[in-house]
Amino acid sequence: MDKKLFRAMAAALILTVTAFSAGCQDKKKPQPVTSEDMGDYSETIAEAPETTEAPVFREYTESDFKDVDMSLTIVDKEPPVEVSSIDISGLDYGEKVPVCNKEEFAEEYYTNMREFYNGSPMYNWKDFAGKAITGSPHKCHIWNGKCYIYVIYECFEYADWSLFSYDMASGKAEEIYSWSAANLDERSDRNACFCEGSLFFAYSGKDGNTPTSTVKRIDLETGEEKTLYEAADIDITIWLHTNDSGNAELQEYHNVSEKGTVIYKYDTDKDEFVQESDIDVPEGRIMASDCFGGVYSYLVKPDGKRKYELINDYYRISTPLTTGRIVYADQKLAILYNNVKLHIYNLEKMEHCILDVDDFGSEMAVYDGKLFIGHRSSDFRMPVYCVIPELGITYPIVEDGIYSDICATADGVTFNQTSRQKNVIKSGTVSVDENGEVHEEYEVVDENGEVNHFYTGSFSHQYDRIDKVYTVKKK
Repeated sequence: MDKKLFRAMAAALILTVTAFSAGCQDKKKPQPVTSEDMGDYSETIAEAPETTEAPVFREYTESDFKDVDMSLTIVDKEPPVEVSSIDISGLDYGEKVPVCNKEEFAEEYYTNMREFYNGSPMYNWKDFAGKAITGSPHKCHIWNGKCYIYVIYECFEYADWSLFSYDMASGKAEEIYSWSAANLDERSDRNACFCEGSLFFAYSGKDGNTPTSTVKRIDLETGEEKTLYEAADIDITIWLHTNDSGNAELQEYHNVSEKGTVIYKYDTDKDEFVQESDIDVPEGRIMASDCFGGVYSYLVKPDGKRKYELINDYYRISTPLTTGRIVYADQKLAILYNNVKLHIYNLEKMEHCILDVDDFGSEMAVYDGKLFIGHRSSDFRMPVYCVIPELGITYPIVEDGIYSDICATADGVTFNQTSRQKNVIKSGTVSVDENGEVHEEYEVVDENGEVNHFYTGSFSHQYDRIDKVYTVKKK
């Protein structure tokens, strides 16, 4: 007998029968009803067992949707969301001595491992031995009323880091985790990422002469640490990051063999990284994938075709895209981005709306049916916008600034306001020659007691320092 028909018949039968047998496990406990005339009695009605039906899968061609060309209309009105921020620019994260500056490693690093000029090292290791670096906030995450801040202490390519918990109510910050390299072979990737109430981080090292890679997860509330990935292989390098929906993703590259890139996605229920190839995926070449509400969606390039198809548990949509990514997808709405335009599929109205967002940034998040977009570059000042997709109405929700890391969470959307900070590292002394030119140099006494002066340059790099953390919630 058909299973669906059987379940329907069983549910109907149960609903029409008054059950007096107390041995059935599916029944609720009897609830007594008192009446002066009838006395006390108990009655139990068994409920129909819950059934979970698979969603109806539908296939759509391009012609099934009505194409609607839209333009964004910026309105100077109060946005339909509540925006708040906290200022963390004044927090003190202390100092740390990174591994390359530690007394036991400084001479080896600056003499043997750094750049050379005319056969001589450019940096005098004695100037760096024991030198501490001030911490700088690199990433932030709002979770259960607290702001978690990932702070780096960077010198050249080495960076120690710490995780701080900032209580937004009391204004107190405390260090809850710290990572330091054990030796010059260990390096932590700055692309640590926050996801699902955890911090994911990766670091490399060596087992003898074999390179190693490790990924760990730290629970933000308990501080519990768990290893999620380990590899010891000269062929493997990894890249840990968050995808467009804010989920942790790991890409495993093979440098020597001809094996293709392996993609792992963090599975919250399993608390592990799952290979994308182990997920039930459609036929064709997967060009992009993401997970929203526990449902995976894929942009697939079918064999022998140019145009992508969007596929998930609900539908297969033939699209005009030949490049792009998934911004959002659920049972009623799908948003794709091809680096210039948004393609919005309304599955209730059967409309395909096209919006040109080339000037509005590339970072996007969807929350409560609204699209939040911004951040064209780290040097371009602009607002973050709230867009009503079906109308094209657009609200600037903050003043012009440098904002990044636009991310949807269970409670809303978060993003950071940043400023550019320049870290300058110098070695040696400054002198001016007969032509008025300024030189930085240091002197070294050789084995014959002669003093030699060597040119040395300064090292500097810029990075984004987080000043404010914004939270957007619906009104």
